[in-house]
Amino acid sequence: MNKSRMKRRLTSILMGIFLITAVLLPVTSCYAAYGDRLLYIGTVGDDVRELQRDLTAIGFNTYGVDGIFGPKTHNAVTAFQKANGLKVDGIAGPNTKAKLTESISKKGITHTVVKGDTLWLLANRYGTTVAVIKQANGLTSDIIYVGQKLTIPGSGQPTAPPGNSKPPTTPNNPPSRGDRYGELIDWSQVKNIFKVGMIATVTDLDTGTTWQVKRMGGSNHADCEPLTAADSAKMKATWGGQWSWARRAIIVSVAGKKIAASQHAMPHGSKTISDNNYPGHFCIHFLNSMTHGGNQWAPSPAHVDSAHQAAVRRAAGL
Repeated sequence: MNKSRMKRRLTSILMGIFLITAVLLPVTSCYAAYGDRLLYIGTVGDDVRELQRDLTAIGFNTYGVDGIFGPKTHNAVTAFQKANGLKVDGIAGPNTKAKLTESISKKGITHTVVKGDTLWLLANRYGTTVAVIKQANGLTSDIIYVGQKLTIPGSGQPTAPPGNSKPPTTPNNPPSRGDRYGELIDWSQVKNIFKVGMIATVTDLDTGTTWQVKRMGGSNHADCEPLTAADSAKMKATWGGQWSWARRAIIVSVAGKKIAASQHAMPHGSKTISDNNYPGHFCIHFLNSMTHGGNQWAPSPAHVDSAHQAAVRRAAGL
């Protein structure tokens, strides 16, 4: 048997062992927190990023949270496995993932704020609430800054915030990470859900910032305006302090649904709400919606905008 054939056979055997292990081991919510695949050198994705953040947070530094499983992440996984009596192979499989989530839920962690973090995102990430994080850190507002160290309480530590009789969610019973995303619904249906004149709450996927909008019209997509001046200010801050055509992945909450969508923030055309500090309206796109077409701000024919559609799919977790 030549070397190439032997190598292929050995690879097949190893992958078979991995798959059998994954099937036989119990599936838990801890395992799901980092996805349902094995993570090892060369894998890339949000599940790797989650792994890197949690390892670093409990003292096994990956020297970067970039979603790329490289040598430094491998070293961190190996060190974690050694410290917890696990098989030391540098592969984040079911046992390693479960033990990592258990470690976080029992001990709690200290999270160092990085660019893009918000209390809302951290609460969703660690399976807790904004109120619990604020209480644990003595915060009186939702403002956090890069480099700030926040205590994320572990199991048994959080207490219900004043006036709230319902105990907060803890990392032992985290909400589905899919809750962060919206439902992928075609524009042909959305236009009859999010009707003209209705008010919706928009949540920016990356920052967790929310604002309210009112649908003013639009047949190819939803033409909207910020409901108040405060909503305009939140939008502008989300786009870095200026109005922009840049597409952002958003979730539109309306009529009992959370819908994946995309929005730019550039005012154009007419406005209806006089006191919202927004000189025009903006566009919210959904699955298979199209541009205006033929207007001075969109001189090309109406078409499905690829950048908007990419943001819509990202808002759906795809």
